[in-house]
Amino acid sequence: MRTLKSHLAVVLLSTLSLLTSAHAQITPSADAYTNTAAATTNYGAKTLLDVESSQTAYIQFDLSAIPSGYTGANVTKASLKLYVNAVSTAGSFNVDYVNGTWSENTIDASNAPALGTTIVASVPLTTAEKNKYILIDITPAVQAWLNGTANDGIALVGNSPVNASFDSKESTTTSHSPELDVVFAGSGGSGITGIATASGSGLMGGGTSGTLNLSLTSTCATGQVLQWNGTAWVCANPMGTGTITGVTAGTDLTGGGTSGAVTLNLNTANVPLLATANTFTANQTVNGNLTSAGTVSASVINASDASLSGALSINSASNVPIKVTASLPGVTGILSSATATTGEGYGVEGLTDSSGAAYGLVGVARATTGSPYGVHGFSLSPTGFGVVGEYVNQSATGAGLAGNGAGVWGDTGTASGIGVLGSADNGYAGYFRNNTFYAPAVEVQNQYNGGLLFFADGPGGYCDFDGGGNANCTGMFNTVVPVDGGKRKVGTSAIESPQDWFEDAGSASLVNGSAVVVLDPDFIQIVNSEVDYKVFPVPNGDCKGLYVTNKTPTSFEVRELGGGTSSIAFDYRIMALRKNYENVRFADHTNDPGPRKPVDKRGQPGEP
Repeated sequence: MRTLKSHLAVVLLSTLSLLTSAHAQITPSADAYTNTAAATTNYGAKTLLDVESSQTAYIQFDLSAIPSGYTGANVTKASLKLYVNAVSTAGSFNVDYVNGTWSENTIDASNAPALGTTIVASVPLTTAEKNKYILIDITPAVQAWLNGTANDGIALVGNSPVNASFDSKESTTTSHSPELDVVFAGSGGSGITGIATASGSGLMGGGTSGTLNLSLTSTCATGQVLQWNGTAWVCANPMGTGTITGVTAGTDLTGGGTSGAVTLNLNTANVPLLATANTFTANQTVNGNLTSAGTVSASVINASDASLSGALSINSASNVPIKVTASLPGVTGILSSATATTGEGYGVEGLTDSSGAAYGLVGVARATTGSPYGVHGFSLSPTGFGVVGEYVNQSATGAGLAGNGAGVWGDTGTASGIGVLGSADNGYAGYFRNNTFYAPAVEVQNQYNGGLLFFADGPGGYCDFDGGGNANCTGMFNTVVPVDGGKRKVGTSAIESPQDWFEDAGSASLVNGSAVVVLDPDFIQIVNSEVDYKVFPVPNGDCKGLYVTNKTPTSFEVRELGGGTSSIAFDYRIMALRKNYENVRFADHTNDPGPRKPVDKRGQPGEP
């Protein structure tokens, strides 16, 4: 009875509190953050809101749930509630107005709206506040929004050197999304007009003026108590008024008796104990984390295939912390899946803290026949990646490729790093095959102006291809031609020159000792015929000799020496400088990139 009175007293106090004031808890309608280091990347689906000098978080609350007619005068306090997920570097941040509309799914550093005045400056944040809530008073902002100021949300602006993150509304695993807690004064300013005690409330008293008293109803008979019957409070006889005649041990208990002090114990044959060994014979379910300081072992027998067996072992002293074996064809040793449809999820994650030759995840195909896979990664998304290999950190170039989709993506953001490394002793370090006319087997791009596309070197020299489409080699360019009916192949070499000359050849005829030859229109477009070009005429008949005169950008004239008037055929050869390369002679390649230094087994540059 005393407990019931205490409970009803709390109900009465809560009722009076709600009549004099009310509050609302509002979750965000949108939240995201921007990063100036990746200005075109949208982070609206992330489970965290990162805040530092280069990363700003945006949060917007929909106030439509606040009763119509409420203004800023009805708000006594509004608190921004944030859950601190991590604090890498302590410091402070500001809470600013956002002046402009934005969308969670499209906002990034390149299109973020302007920031307005500061609502709260230098909010302190320490490492001790990790995994805790912090409250920030933003009452003036909520009052301004209810009074008609445009509600474009707020921004969390980091003051260097702070580096922290808060849970976003996408953090469904913890449900620690940002929250706006608003306390209202009165109910639209109308005040209390009276307190009534309805039928079935279990209360009596109340009124519409003066000092009002509320109390429990006194209509119950002696010995009765107020009891909730599902729809109202009613008078009822209390349960359990009989006399105990004995205590019988039920399921999984031992002991009991019918008189005196009796003892009940757990039946240790059925109930496991925490401080001793236990044997479980039925299926067990653990809803939570399972931690073992020793060895966890298990065997699995398939009802239809008695030869199927698996073993799981966890041992911190072993070279293989987790080992799963499957002895049947078509059986998967480990099958792990991440079913989350948003945020980041990992089917399998391998980590190692060793600085030696350690591997976070190893896949080995030990069969010597067939086509087994050591590691097989695939993505069903057209913008996903089957396997992603990242060395040290992601490059800015790689960040721009996210979403293109590929079977394998290798990336590194370090100057000495290698995105993809292939090596072989007696095979192919890399092999690519394609079967379409519309796409190359290999495409290489270098976004740096003047940077190299390919560099190949060997004991006898090197060859590189730069972004300007130039091939520079220390060896020869050979055209391989079959001879002797295809039994042998011989190489022919091009004639090379200090300058980039293009050549053309043709035939014409003298008529009465002269002929005008017009340059090929296509040839004129690829050479600079405005500067001097070379013409070498050769007669095909007896004459006094030939010479060239009247060179123009479109034609030249051939005449017979000594004023001759022969009418004979002749051949000619033209050499003209390539357009835009007229002034390049003996191009300097002294500082061409040399061979890359050898790398050690970790991919780090080493000494030759």
